[in-house]
Amino acid sequence: MFRFAFFTLALSASANSQATIYKCMIDGVATFTEQPCGKDAAIVKIAPPPASNQPPATEQPPNPQKPADLSVEDYLKIQKADREIARLQLEIKELQKQQSERIGKLSNMTQDAANRLGAASIDDAISKQSERINAYYKSQIATLEKQVSQLEETKKQLKERASQSN
Repeated sequence: MFRFAFFTLALSASANSQATIYKCMIDGVATFTEQPCGKDAAIVKIAPPPASNQPPATEQPPNPQKPADLSVEDYLKIQKADREIARLQLEIKELQKQQSERIGKLSNMTQDAANRLGAASIDDAISKQSERINAYYKSQIATLEKQVSQLEETKKQLKERASQSN
């Protein structure tokens, strides 16, 4: 690993200063140095990378540019709203998953458990518990969906305000 790092360093140094790099086989391992390291030392020729005024594609920012008609403040508010919407949607999915799991567990209900719930039968107990579970999760999900719609409305207003100012 050290030799590979040294080789990489040597390559970059050679590209900048045109230093000579030697390759030798030491104990069956290729070794790269700036000085001849043995009788079998061979000079490694490395072509410098082509000069370019543009940065490599990997160095370009991945974030999309903000639309020209939005102020920086509005753009940042929209980005924050997008992140909050994504978080809320994940929370909704998690609640839906929990709801499904709890409803699924009801199929394992025993008569004893149904009796403790005050139900006449297992089916009656499952029905009552399903209604309770669904009502609970429905209210939780509705609250989150309301927050999402409010954030969507805020985004819409910010975009409209920007288009009106131009």
